[in-house]
Amino acid sequence: MRNSRQRIHDLIVFVAVLATGIVLVCLGVAPESLATVAIALSGLYASWRGGRPGPRS
Repeated sequence: MRNSRQRIHDLIVFVAVLATGIVLVCLGVAPESLATVAIALSGLYASWRGGRPGPRS
C-alpha cells in the first residue's frame, strides 16, 4: 500500500511539473529560464523526498 501511495504521489508531482513547464512555454518564457525553473523544482523535490526511502530494486 505504501509503495502504491508513493507511486501515485510521484505521478502527481511529475504531471504538475510538466504542466507548469507547458504553461510557462505557452506564456512565452525563455527556454533558459524554463531550464532554470525545472532544475530548481527537481532539486526541491529531491530534498523534500530525501527523508523517505525509495523503492528497492
